[in-house]
Amino acid sequence: MPGFEEVGMLNAMAWALACFGVVAADIALSVVLFSVLDAVSVLTGYPIDNLDIQWFQAAAQTASFLMALLWWRYLWPRSFMARRQGERPLGGGASAAWKHIVCVVVIGLSMQVVISYLCDGVLSLLPEVAADYSELVEETGMGDTSLLAVLTTVLGAPFCEELLVRGIIFEFSLRAFNPQCRSLWKRRRRANAQDGAIVPWAAPSTWGVAAAIVLQAAVFGFMHMNWVQGCYAGAAALIFGWVLVTTGKLRYTILLHFAFNAGSYLMGLLWFVGTPLDVVVTVGIAGFVLVEAMRSLLRLRIPVSREADRSE
Repeated sequence: MPGFEEVGMLNAMAWALACFGVVAADIALSVVLFSVLDAVSVLTGYPIDNLDIQWFQAAAQTASFLMALLWWRYLWPRSFMARRQGERPLGGGASAAWKHIVCVVVIGLSMQVVISYLCDGVLSLLPEVAADYSELVEETGMGDTSLLAVLTTVLGAPFCEELLVRGIIFEFSLRAFNPQCRSLWKRRRRANAQDGAIVPWAAPSTWGVAAAIVLQAAVFGFMHMNWVQGCYAGAAALIFGWVLVTTGKLRYTILLHFAFNAGSYLMGLLWFVGTPLDVVVTVGIAGFVLVEAMRSLLRLRIPVSREADRSE
């Protein structure tokens, strides 16, 4: 009979593979979609190459969103987030909700400033990598500022990627490192999310949650399929995961993703940042704002959590 540690290791490996399985399913969906479009092109005689690449990305994003939405709705009643919301509701009314929104938006914008300048600084030391990345940006249309490109980046990506990553993949990551909570995801299929509160389980461990945040961030970075985007997306995903755990609401990570991506288009407003000293000062200020916004968001959660603890 395998020991407890061996069972835990097997559980972690199985659910970690499941995380990458979600990525494989998303890639397979895109392949099928492009094959269908190619077949339609042959039947209609309209060259598929005449279509803007942004339309391909929008179509793939829509298909991915629908898949993630159906998958997440299936997982939700047995998810950690459903259990957490049942035990520790956010509360606070409309005024508290606005404070959460402000904190999340500030986190997203300041994080974009910090990561963008740090990324530029690293790329300045790696000219070959910078050249390859610039070529990739041009080929894939990532630097496009057309209306469709902005919509898919600022609106489409947050909804699609948050459902897929902070929803499904993060749920699987939590299962990987919290085998003591097996009773939650193994309970009957047909159940309401509110019923999760009556399922006996051991709360996820602090290290298990931290490890899950790291795993989903690594998978998110891998999904971008290039080193530059993978590194800064993975770094951003660490904070995305922290915000999800702190708020217990996927809507806030969607908002955070929206602010982060929108911030990339607002970086031009920092036209006065020109010298290395300017960059250091700007990153320092943005970093301070980022930390303070995260602390403020955490303070907003503490009273609610304590109140929930006293009511149990």
